[in-house]
Order: sequence, then C-alpha cells, then structure tokens
Amino acid sequence: MSTSLPTSETMVSPASVARRPAPGAIAALTATQGLAALEQGKLTCEAWARACLDRIEERNGGVKAWVRVDAEGALARAREWDRHGRRRALDGVPLGIKDTIDTAAMPTELGDPEIFPGRQPEADAPVVTQARELGFNLLGKNTVSRHAIMLPGPARNPHDLSRTPAASSAGSAAAVADFMAPLSIGTQTAGSILRPSAFCGAVGFKPTLDAIPYVAIRRYSRVLDVIGPISRSVDDAALFMRAFTGDPRYDPASSLRSDFRLGVWRPKDWADTEPCMRESFEANLRVLSAAGVKVTELAMPPAFDTMGEAQDVIMAYDLAREYAAIKRDHAALCDPGLIDYLTMGEGLSAADYAGALDAADACRRAFYDAAREVDAVVMPSTLGEAPLASSTGSSAFIRIWSLLHNPSITLPVARGPNGLPLGFQMIGFVKEDARLLYWARCAERILGSTAHLA
Repeated sequence: MSTSLPTSETMVSPASVARRPAPGAIAALTATQGLAALEQGKLTCEAWARACLDRIEERNGGVKAWVRVDAEGALARAREWDRHGRRRALDGVPLGIKDTIDTAAMPTELGDPEIFPGRQPEADAPVVTQARELGFNLLGKNTVSRHAIMLPGPARNPHDLSRTPAASSAGSAAAVADFMAPLSIGTQTAGSILRPSAFCGAVGFKPTLDAIPYVAIRRYSRVLDVIGPISRSVDDAALFMRAFTGDPRYDPASSLRSDFRLGVWRPKDWADTEPCMRESFEANLRVLSAAGVKVTELAMPPAFDTMGEAQDVIMAYDLAREYAAIKRDHAALCDPGLIDYLTMGEGLSAADYAGALDAADACRRAFYDAAREVDAVVMPSTLGEAPLASSTGSSAFIRIWSLLHNPSITLPVARGPNGLPLGFQMIGFVKEDARLLYWARCAERILGSTAHLA
C-alpha cells in the first residue's frame, strides 16, 4: 500500500510548483526503471544517455549542476553497448561524479577553479574506476560549492533558482533532482549528501564510514569523510550500494513490511524548525502509524545535544591542516568564510580534538542502549525549505550522524509553502546500512515520494 502525505498538497503554492519544465519520460526514469526498460528491449542505452544530455543542455545554464559534460564519450559508450550488447548488469546507467573525485579523462578542480585551474589527475579515483568497471556511463562532473565546503557556490536549486541547493554535493543533488541523471556520487563530511538532497528533493544516502573506500578524493577529515549515492528512489540507493560493496544484503527485491518500529528524536534544534517542516514531519508520523508502523518517542542522553559542536571541532581541526597550504599560498583567492573557519581550526588544540573524539565514542555506545527497541531513528532532514542562495542552510539535524558514523538517509516526502522539497530523515545502526535501506524502502512505500514531481 502506498499512501500520499495528507498535508503535502495543501502546503504547496501551486504557482511556485510550476517553476521548471517537466522532464521527458526517459529522463524521468530512475536507474532501476531504466535498467528494467533496457532488459525488456523498451529502451536503448543511447536513448537514455541522450535524454539526460538533452535535459542538461536545456537546464544546466540556470541550475549550473555540471562543470563538465562528456557528451561525445557518453554517447559513444552507449552506442557501443547497443551495438555489441550489454554484458554487465549496470551497463548504460547514466551517472554523475562530484568534482572533488579524481577523474583521469576530465579535470577535477576540487571546487577551486581559481586555485586549481584545469587540474588534471593522472588516474581515476578507485570509486570512479569501479563505476566504469560496473558499467555506469559517466556523463560528467557535478558542481561543488565554493572551496567544496559549506560556502555558497555556483549551483542553484532546480525548483527555484534564487534558492540554495546547499553544499558541497550541491551539483550532484541538483542534477539528480532535476532529471539530468538518475544517480550521482556524492561525499559527506558534515551534511553534504543529505542536506543538498533534502533541499533539492532527492534521496541521499550516507553510509557508515569506510563502506566505500575514500581515496583520491578531496580530503576534509579522515574520521568523517564518506562516499554515498544521490538518487530519486531508495531502490536506486540500494542498487548502488550493492554494486559498490558486493554485499547481497542490499536486496531491492525483498518483500516490504509495515510492522517495523521507528523511534522519534527531537533534539535541541527542534525549536528552530520552520512550521512547514514540523507539520510535514508530524503528518508523516501519523501516516506511518496508520499503516501499522510502531512510532515511539526516544529520550536520547543529553550528551547527544553536544555532538554538533563536537563534529565542528573535529572538522575545523582537520580542515585547518588539510587546507593549510591553500591558506598559506592562496589566501588572496580564499573566501573570508574559509579563512575564518581555518583560523578557528588552527586555534583548537590536540586536547580539544581528542576530547571531541572521546565524546563521540561515548555517544556511539549510548546509541545502542537508547535505540535498542527500534529499527531506525527518525527526525527531519533540515530545519525547513531551502533558503536563499546567499546561504547553504543548516546541517543541525544531519552532522551528528557523520560524527557517530551511523548510516542515514533523507526521503523527499513533501513540499513546503514555496513549493520547495521537505525531507524525512531515517538513521540506522553502524555497519547495518543494508537494514536501514530496507526500512527506508518500507517507509517510502507508505509515505510516497515527491522526487518524480517537476
């Protein structure tokens, strides 16, 4: 049974929804749907690639989700599969790559085209090599935010070009949400997969730390950096994770249930949520309960409310060291916001850093006790709709899970009063990523999805 969120339509301004043209039928396909059409002979690899490239041509001038597009290469690969046959399960699936991930065939400027103009890696990052070996058709590189951190960048929210797509996987989320590709590879250190996905109306999944090796990618913090997929369905996130990890527990064919248990956590920032987000979240809980899901309130230990600050300590400390040469050699090209953040990180001591790591370890252990009676924890993905493009918004509800390493996912379930997406976040247990995606599939079936809406 699939049930639409009862208040979503009343929360949306009809005039604001019609801000972008609807995609063609092929561009609107998810990866799972496109693969089924390929296997049934109803779609060719060339037609799929061309539909995505046409959408990029139509929309990228405003959305700015791509910094480079390999149209000729993508079409040539697609024609080769059509001519000689698809031999691998994922042959022909269009894919975007965040421009902090090294690619040998295209420059990787790391979000800093002034500091690293035309930077050309000699080899692909392992995740790109694996993507090619799996059969993905790499369309190009997705835009990242200024300095590839929390500062605004050139990409825009596809629903409203005056709004932010967040940071730093901004172009990846905008491209997928705007039907330019069914999947993109993003990365997250604080909230850079989930927040852009939530603001743009995509499904963003952050795995447990090291689920996919983080190598030949711009480094922020060894204890926080992760690779994950941005898609338009949970099935596609599971397909991606199964392909890149080889773990058969990511099973998009498993039957779905409604007798699972969700624990609601309302952290200290709950008071700062916009009314539309609170209304959406509460409506989602009512729909889930009506479908048979057991929803209970969780009392997390008080230390959990300090984890946002602990994450910031670790990220600032590590970033100050990772970006030290940039600050030393290119200060004049650096945004003042980056300089301020690096200066803050330089002022932190090794004892500050160790204290934050210890606090995170204590909360990881406490999570199992606090959430042992539920299958997943739920909370809003963001405080509300995407703000204006002069800000990238808050990651208050997201960054704690980057620090604690819990897998987390945002589901696009509603639109706010300005027609902008609202996300529903689910959090699982460390190294139980496949279980979280299963429960997310169950929730998606009950709540429905707005990812298909133009």
